[in-house]
Amino acid sequence: MKAFLSNKYFQIVIRVIIGAVFIYASVNKLFNPADFAKAILRYDMAPLFIINFMAITIPWIEFAIGIFLIFGIMKKPVSLMGALSLVLFIFALISAYARGLDISCGCFSLEETATKGDILQRIIEDFFMLAGISIIYKFPGTKKELDTVKSVNNINEIN
Repeated sequence: MKAFLSNKYFQIVIRVIIGAVFIYASVNKLFNPADFAKAILRYDMAPLFIINFMAITIPWIEFAIGIFLIFGIMKKPVSLMGALSLVLFIFALISAYARGLDISCGCFSLEETATKGDILQRIIEDFFMLAGISIIYKFPGTKKELDTVKSVNNINEIN
């Protein structure tokens, strides 16, 4: 199983899929920060003074995570950042679901309302993405790639 999960081609596929989802999720928010701020506000979880900051920064963070994952740049720190983002999104979605809020999650669409089933679907999707990004974190590259990194580190230690 470890050989499959660390397979270079499997890693590329999972990085591209998750990266594309992060980019897709960010695009509408990047061009409509005011609507995204309203979506964040509907969760009734964050203080008002931070809503605009979140509406501007979260989409750029999602976009950067997506780009970095697709191109395999800094896989471990980026996958950790993606996992942290997903955990926060899952927490917010579970909170909204538990409180019975009929709001759109603001994940891909900035509509105002949605059903509880839509929120539950996003929770499940985020858990799958969290599993995928955990695989990227746990198996960031092939042995050859990791050996190359170790060799560069050893050379740096000698100098």
